[in-house]
Amino acid sequence: MNIQKYFCSKSETATYHIECFNSILKVNLNDWEGVLRNKNLYLGFDYLIALELGLPDYEFRYLLFYDTNNKIVGISYFQLLNITDRDINFDALSNKMRGLLPNSFKKWLSTRILICGNAFATGENGFIFSECVSKKDEIHHINMCIQYIVDQEAAENRSVSISLIKEFWPNDFLISTYFYNHKYHEVNIDVNMVLNLNKSWNSFDDYLIALNSKFRTKSKQVYKKSNQLKIIDFNIDTIQERLAEIDKLYHHMVNKSSFSFGRLNAKTLLKLKDRLGGAFYFRGYLLDNKLIGFATATTLNNILDGNFIGINHKYNKEYAVYQRILYDFINYAIKNKLYSVRLGRTAEEIKSGVGALPIEMKFYAKHHNYFKNGILKPFISLLKPSQFNLRRPFKIDKIKKEA
Repeated sequence: MNIQKYFCSKSETATYHIECFNSILKVNLNDWEGVLRNKNLYLGFDYLIALELGLPDYEFRYLLFYDTNNKIVGISYFQLLNITDRDINFDALSNKMRGLLPNSFKKWLSTRILICGNAFATGENGFIFSECVSKKDEIHHINMCIQYIVDQEAAENRSVSISLIKEFWPNDFLISTYFYNHKYHEVNIDVNMVLNLNKSWNSFDDYLIALNSKFRTKSKQVYKKSNQLKIIDFNIDTIQERLAEIDKLYHHMVNKSSFSFGRLNAKTLLKLKDRLGGAFYFRGYLLDNKLIGFATATTLNNILDGNFIGINHKYNKEYAVYQRILYDFINYAIKNKLYSVRLGRTAEEIKSGVGALPIEMKFYAKHHNYFKNGILKPFISLLKPSQFNLRRPFKIDKIKKEA
């Protein structure tokens, strides 16, 4: 379907002319990049075209905002996904909601959703506006765009049931609450585990020295266990050679999760590596030439943002694959003088064992049926971040605790 549409969005203070496209190839890139200004790799051309090429069955929307003088003032990015029961582990999701998710809710789980942002990357990757646009107006116009896309899809008999805006860091919690005014429900999701690197760390050894004796001993055990592994940085050729193995490991991990907004595949990861080059970290873990693990991450704004991990759990404990992946993320970030490592959600206790701390995140959801949106609220309120024991591996943490 070829989409190139135009419409207007009006707030109390401004009216914007908005252009909507279904491919980044149709967008005026000078205008898009004029707002982006390299602020977010996940909204850059190379990343977006890699997703388009790697996920031909997915749909995307790209919107550009122009003021009355035809000056570009904002951009936004949406993904349209068909969620099925294949993407949802109902029992795991029910447990996360304290067992209060009724079986009748299953019929809602296969649905079409609209995401403002990126199903495959954590953070605020849905829109950027120029400083001349107020935060309140940003939310207003994004809501107008969502309603426009929902109406367009309905006209094509492709109804969107639920819209999501994902997902905000604490600095923007106050801003994001404007979505309340548009009948969205706040969703508290699992924390993102983030390790801020000490500026004095010039090598991985400096990081190890900063650990207390218990966790330094643990790191030595991890390296001893993983010593038999061959660890390589994947390039285009090595990814191509091992597409089937990468695909198998990736889907194994996704199947273990309680909920997945959507699925990538090994070919998509290949496209990302091809387009992003050195900005896309891709490391493989081999045992006797068999791929038993891989990890990817994206480098943006002096941050290493962990993306996708695939592990054959048959070998994980014996060879400490997962923990070695975490240490390798940290080692890479220190070597490349980065500021922090985002290790993502899940396995929070293990990640806290390498020094990461929990950062709260929120997104917003709305069902486009008024009645169902009201029913949705109490179930969403049951979703709470997972509980875990926060480990404190650094010497300075022990000193603070004793003080």
